[in-house]
Amino acid sequence: MRSTVPLIITFFVGLFMVFEFFIPHWGYHWVTAEFLEWGLILAAGAFVLGLINLVQVNLPKVINRDEDWGYKLIMLISLFLTLGAGLMLGQEGRQDAGEFYKWLYDFVFTPLNATMFALLAFYIASAAFRAFRARNVEATVLLVAACVVMVARVPLGENLPFIGEKLPQFMNWIMDVPNIAARRSIFIGAALGAVATGLRVILGLERSHLGGE
Repeated sequence: MRSTVPLIITFFVGLFMVFEFFIPHWGYHWVTAEFLEWGLILAAGAFVLGLINLVQVNLPKVINRDEDWGYKLIMLISLFLTLGAGLMLGQEGRQDAGEFYKWLYDFVFTPLNATMFALLAFYIASAAFRAFRARNVEATVLLVAACVVMVARVPLGENLPFIGEKLPQFMNWIMDVPNIAARRSIFIGAALGAVATGLRVILGLERSHLGGE
C-alpha cells in the first residue's frame, strides 16, 4: 500500500499533464498551471530538505575533525553567512536591501567561480591531448577539425599564405554543418531518453523515486 498509492498518483498526474498538449481548453490549462505551481512549492521544500541534509552530513565531520574538515567548515560558514544576509538584510523597504548579499556574490562568489573555471581549462587541455591522438580514422578526423577550428580562431590563421582566406570559411562550415548536426543528434537522443524515462515513471516501471533500487 505504501508504494502502490504513490504509483497510482504518479500515473494519473503524469497522464493529466501529458494531455495538456492535446486538450486546448482554457480550464484544463488552468488546472495544469495550478499543478505546476504546486510543483514549484515542492521544489522549494526540497531546497530546505537539502539544506538540512547538508548540515547533518557535514557538521559531524567538522566536530569530529575528520578528513578535510576545514573545507567543510568553510562551506558551512559560507552557507549560513549568505543565508543570513539574504534573510536579515534583504527586507523590503530598506535602502540597503541586498547590498551585502550582492557584495558577497560579486566580490566573493564570482571570483571563486572564475577561478574554478580557469582551473578547468587545464583539465580540458589534458583531455583534448588524449582525445586528439590519431589512433584511428575517427580520431584523425576529430584532430584535423580541432586544429582547423583552433588555427582559424586566431589572427595567425587568417594571415597564413594560400589558405588564410579559405580557412575561416572552412571553420564556419565545420561549426555550422557537422557540429550542429552532431549537437542536434545528441539533443534528440537526450529528448527521447527523457520521454522514455517519463513513460517508465508514469507506468510504474521506474521506482527509484520511491526509494527502491
